[in-house]
Amino acid sequence: MKEIFVGVKEIGYIETQISKLCEKYNSRNGVDYIQQRALFRNYCHDTITVFEDCFETSMLGMQRCVNKVKAYQTKDDLDIRIATLDIVDMLCELKDIARTMVPIKDLPSCKKLTELSAEDIVSKAKDLVKNDFVKAAVGVYLLGSKVNDVVKIEDVKGYYSERLAQLNSEIRTKGKLISPIEQFLLDKFNAEIGYCNIALFKAGIGAAEELKGLVEIGKKHIEKYENEYRSTACSERVCL
Repeated sequence: MKEIFVGVKEIGYIETQISKLCEKYNSRNGVDYIQQRALFRNYCHDTITVFEDCFETSMLGMQRCVNKVKAYQTKDDLDIRIATLDIVDMLCELKDIARTMVPIKDLPSCKKLTELSAEDIVSKAKDLVKNDFVKAAVGVYLLGSKVNDVVKIEDVKGYYSERLAQLNSEIRTKGKLISPIEQFLLDKFNAEIGYCNIALFKAGIGAAEELKGLVEIGKKHIEKYENEYRSTACSERVCL
């Protein structure tokens, strides 16, 4: 699963619900195909319930999961054992994804850098982990393992640029109206890229003329994000 998944509950809760679901049907078997089919349909129903309880189902990745289980639930002629194993694999993968989720409020950001003087940014920008602008565990994991765990502004910008490209690709694939959480993430990613470009420009890192134009674009994204999501509950959710 390469898509972006967003949880709507705490990470521990999501892991627990998936584990309970797997344990509930782990050793239950029907005496004949009719009973097995009824049991499997209940399994599908409970799986979809967990999906809807724990994740944003408007996102492409979770929509694909829900649609696959619904297809199994309504199909009459199928190999129940193979279908069950497929759902179990899906649940295991989602549980692994949940383990690596990070609260949106804890995602790496260069916002604080933009509030410093150009001289201070230069001294701090060499290692955002060391200077406490990015949490070490979160930064090293999300931004990739670095030599001596060094994380720079360019790494943060690269992370959000990749996330933005992935999200736009998923939205195009869906071909539907953008959901509120997708719009929030688009604005979040664009704003974070804006903070990075402002910090890079103030620190004199990169091509000045190119960055100057990106800074102006970034300021518009930041203004939109900060004005519209000042009191949103979206930042309390968890995101891969």
